[in-house]
Amino acid sequence: MVLALGCGLVAAVVVDRVSPPPTRPVVVTAREVEAGTVLDEADVAVVRVAAALAPQSSLTRAGDAVGRTTSVALPPGQTLTPSLVAAGEIAATAPAGTVVTPVRLADPSIAALLHPGDRVDLVAATASSGAPGAGTHLARRALVLGGAPAEPAAGGLLGGGTTAGGITLVAVLPEEATALAGVGQWGGLSVVLVP
Repeated sequence: MVLALGCGLVAAVVVDRVSPPPTRPVVVTAREVEAGTVLDEADVAVVRVAAALAPQSSLTRAGDAVGRTTSVALPPGQTLTPSLVAAGEIAATAPAGTVVTPVRLADPSIAALLHPGDRVDLVAATASSGAPGAGTHLARRALVLGGAPAEPAAGGLLGGGTTAGGITLVAVLPEEATALAGVGQWGGLSVVLVP
């Protein structure tokens, strides 16, 4: 009995000396938020979590999240990091109801002629066996937001060089982005500049 009482006293002293782990504030979603939502104060909350468990890049003040656009759908309680919310640089320039998607044009030199603010129709070639044919409109009046110019790549084993890069960012309707995802990186797209 004395031994049990002594062990209990030692345990109480040890527990009293163990301090809680350090914490830090993180911004989390206060409720479920859909992709493409511009966050407001009701969408976020600041909570304290164990510093060792908080992502290094997590946002720490509600003001860091308010006004940003969610990149993906987020569940309640999701810790917010810059990769989950767009700071607004490119996303903020896209019109409401649109999404931003990268496309690779068939002719990289055409991509170099496009400027932010241009409106283009994106067309996929549908002709086969080299015969001319009608294209299929995948997006109409897409807004050009910017891009990375094509750069010549080093020649391969046979000396033939290719181009690398040439990505153009455009704002399109969500359903158009789905259609573009299948061909945009392949490079089979042409553009028609529209007013």
